[in-house]
Amino acid sequence: MPEVHKHDKPWLKGKLYGLPSLHKAAIMRHYKKQATRREANLYVLHTTKAIAQVLGKDSHFYSINVEDKDHKAQAKYHARSCIKTAATSGDNLLNAYNRIIHYITGYQITPPKLSEAVLNNLKTGTLNETELAQVVGVLKRANDEAWWKPKLRRQHNRQIETISRLLNQVNKHRGIYASNITVDNFKTQWQNNQELLENTIATNELDYSVSLAELSKLNVSNPAIRKAELMVRIRGFEDYAKQMGYSALFLTMTTPSKYHRSYSKSGDANPNWNGATPLDAQDYLNRTFQRIRASLNRDKISPFGFRIAEPHHDGTPHWHLLLFIPTVQQKALVETFEKYCLEEDGDEQGAKERRFKVEYIDPDKGSATGYVVKYVSKNIDGEGIDHDSYGKEAVTSAVRIKVWASCWGIRQFQQIGGVGVTQWRELRRLEKITDQSLDWVETIRKAADESNWSRYTELMGGVFCKRSDQPIRPLYANKIDKRTETTLPNAVLNTTTANELTYKVNRATVVNPVMNTEPVINLTETTIPNAVLNTTTVTDLTYKVNRTSIANPVMNTELTNNLTETTILNAVLGTEPATELTCKVNRTTVANSVMNTEFSTNLTETTILSTVLGTEVAPELTKTKNQKSIPNSVIETELATELGNTSSGSNQIYKSNRYGDALMTQLKGIVCLGVEIITRVHEWTLTHAHKPNTVNLEFCQ
Repeated sequence: MPEVHKHDKPWLKGKLYGLPSLHKAAIMRHYKKQATRREANLYVLHTTKAIAQVLGKDSHFYSINVEDKDHKAQAKYHARSCIKTAATSGDNLLNAYNRIIHYITGYQITPPKLSEAVLNNLKTGTLNETELAQVVGVLKRANDEAWWKPKLRRQHNRQIETISRLLNQVNKHRGIYASNITVDNFKTQWQNNQELLENTIATNELDYSVSLAELSKLNVSNPAIRKAELMVRIRGFEDYAKQMGYSALFLTMTTPSKYHRSYSKSGDANPNWNGATPLDAQDYLNRTFQRIRASLNRDKISPFGFRIAEPHHDGTPHWHLLLFIPTVQQKALVETFEKYCLEEDGDEQGAKERRFKVEYIDPDKGSATGYVVKYVSKNIDGEGIDHDSYGKEAVTSAVRIKVWASCWGIRQFQQIGGVGVTQWRELRRLEKITDQSLDWVETIRKAADESNWSRYTELMGGVFCKRSDQPIRPLYANKIDKRTETTLPNAVLNTTTANELTYKVNRATVVNPVMNTEPVINLTETTIPNAVLNTTTVTDLTYKVNRTSIANPVMNTELTNNLTETTILNAVLGTEPATELTCKVNRTTVANSVMNTEFSTNLTETTILSTVLGTEVAPELTKTKNQKSIPNSVIETELATELGNTSSGSNQIYKSNRYGDALMTQLKGIVCLGVEIITRVHEWTLTHAHKPNTVNLEFCQ
C-alpha cells in the first residue's frame, strides 16, 4: 500500500500525534509495507495501543514530549496536586498517606518505601516520633517538585527507549545499543551538566579555588581513572589467585530468546519477543545469579572476581564473569551455572549453545587480565580497540553503551568477593604515616599507594574476610550544621516589666499578646501537638515563617533555642514580663531584650520544631530542614537519640535531609581498629560563576 488513503489521513494524524518524528517515520514505513488498507490501519491501531500501554495511559489518548521543559512543568503540576490532595485529607494522616501513594503509583512512579512495622503503626495510630517523621517525609517528597523531576525524567527516557524497541529501532542497523533519540537526549544532558560543572567554583578555607569540572577529572568520574582502577583491581585479583593456587574461568550468561527484540544479523524483529525491556532482562540475570550463588554457598564453593554487564546490539544485557576458584571446584561451579542458566526455556532452539558459555583460561597462553581488558575498555571509553563485536567503531559504541547503562540504571561492573575499595581510595589520599604505633596502617597504605591490590587484599584479611572483620573500615559521620554566622549571642536579660516580643523573619513581624491558655500549632500540611506545659502563665508567641503561624508557650525556664538562617525554634521565656525582643534573620541582631533568664538563640533554614518543655530546663532541640514546609513532631529524647540530631555534651546540631526523616552522612576518612584518621579535612564553598548564591560543601572530594 504505497499511499495513505485520503479518508485515513485525519485519523492517522491523530493517532500519531505527540510522537517524535523518528517514531512516526518508523510507523509509516511499516504502514506502507502492509498489503491492504485494512491491514495498514489495524497495524497502526495495535501499535498505538501498545504505546499507550507503555505510557500507562488509556489506549484512546496518549502524548509524549521529548523536551526537557515538559519535565519541569509536570513536576510542578504533580507537586501541587499532591499538596491539594493532602490538604483535602483533613487531619487524618492515614487517609492523606493512602491518597498520596495512590496518586504516585497512578503515574507509574515508585513511591518511597516504609517498613511493615511503620505501616501497621500508622493504621493503628501508634506511631512514635521517628516513625511519624518517616510518614511525613513521604508526604513532603510528594509535595516537592525537586523529588518529582528526576523520576519523571528517568521514566520519560525509559518510555522513549521502550517505544523505540517496540518499533524495532534499537539494533545494529538503526541504532545500536540505544535509540538515536535517547542518545541525542543524553548527549544534550551531559553537555548541560558539563557546563554547570565548569561554571561552579569550589573554594576551600585556604582560598584555593577550582572548578568542579577540574575536580571531576581527579576521581573515578574520569573514564581513564575508572578504567585504570578497574584493571589494577582485576590484575590484583589474578595475582592473589596465583598465590592461592586458584584457576581462572571466563563465563558468559545470556537471556532466553523472549527477552531479545531482534535478530543479531539481519536486525529483523524477533517473533519470540514478549515485550521485555532491558530492565526485565537484567532482573532475570540477577535472579538467576542469586540462585547460583545460593547453590554454591550450600556446596561451600566461594569464587571471587568481577562481573561485567554489557548490551547486545538490541540493548538486551548479558553478563561476563571472570571468576577465580580452586581447580578442584571448577567442574561443580560450571555444572551449577549450566543448571540454572538453562532452567527457564532451556529446551528452546540454540539454548545449550548460547545461554551459557565457559572458557578455561590457560596462564601459559595469556593472563586473565589481558583476556578481559577489551570488555572493560569497550564499556568505558573504547580506547585501544578499533571495533566492537558488531564491527562498529569502538569509541562511538562506548558512548552509546554509556547511554544504555544510564538510561536503564544498569550497573556495568561489580566486584564479587574481596575487600572494600572505599578504604583503598581513602588510603591513597594520605601522606606517609610516621606514627610508629600505626606502622601496620602505613604498610596497608603503602600497598594501596603503589596500586598493589593483591598485597592490599592480603593485608586487609583476604578475599573472604567479612567487611566487619576488616582492620580498616570507612569512617562515616553525621553532617553537622556549622553555619554559625547567624547565631545569636547569649544574653542575660533582667527586667520586671515587659509587654511584647517581636520577631522579624522574612520581613514578617508579629506581636504576641499575653494569653492564659495552652497554645496550638497550626502547620501548613500537618497538625502536631504542641509542648507539654507546666506553668501558670502562658504567653502566646506567634511566629510567621513562610506563611506559617505557630503559637508558642512562655514559661519560667532557661531558654535554649537553636536557629540558623530564616528559621525559629520554640522559645522558653521567663514568667516575669519581658519588654521587647527583635530578632532579624540573616544578619541577626537582638534589640531591647530584657528578661530574667539566660537566652541563647540559633536560627536554622525555614524550619520550625516544637519541643517538650520542662519546668526547669528545655532539652536539646532537634532540627529538621525543608524548603517549603515545616517538620512536625514533638521532639522527645527518643527521637533525638534515634536520629541523632543533637550531639551529646555539645550544642552541635546534625543536619537532616530536606524531608526531615533521615540524617545526612558524609565520608570523613577511615577507622583503623578504633583509631580515626580523617582524610577529608577541607571545607568547601560552591559559587556559581553567574550567580551570587553559595552553598556550603563539607569535606568535598
